[in-house]
Amino acid sequence: MDFHHKMKYVFLLAISINFVACAQKNVAPIIENAVPKEAPAKISKSGMTFDQSTIDIGTIKRGEFTEIEYTFTNTGTEEIAIAQVSTCDCTEVLKRPYLPIKPGAKGTIKVKFDSSKKELGDDVDPVDIDIWLEKEDPVTGMPVLEQIAYTFKFEL
Repeated sequence: MDFHHKMKYVFLLAISINFVACAQKNVAPIIENAVPKEAPAKISKSGMTFDQSTIDIGTIKRGEFTEIEYTFTNTGTEEIAIAQVSTCDCTEVLKRPYLPIKPGAKGTIKVKFDSSKKELGDDVDPVDIDIWLEKEDPVTGMPVLEQIAYTFKFEL
């Protein structure tokens, strides 16, 4: 199976997982302050080191839009090339690097959250954003996956 066929498979799998995750109703109890306002930087084997891999956008009214920006540094020794950024239907990717990021350079991923596409009570779990890199994992032969997320609370 060539790289493009693998990417199609991985992309469809990621979209399916995100669709199911966004559509699920969560029955777990709400835990206050489960994620701190500023989560520590996440260091990965791909070289993407985010200033904040999980961002708490605070309290939002249902129907409002919020833009969220993630900044990362390539702390690895190779260029980072992003193949795909996938999200659920409540999140739109506004900006992402299309050219490879050289070692030591910074990149930005900006998304827009549409809270009207979430139901009250869906603010328990973080909303994940999957970043598929063109780099393949030498063990599995599949593209490397990085994840970032954001949390929010609905105003009651």
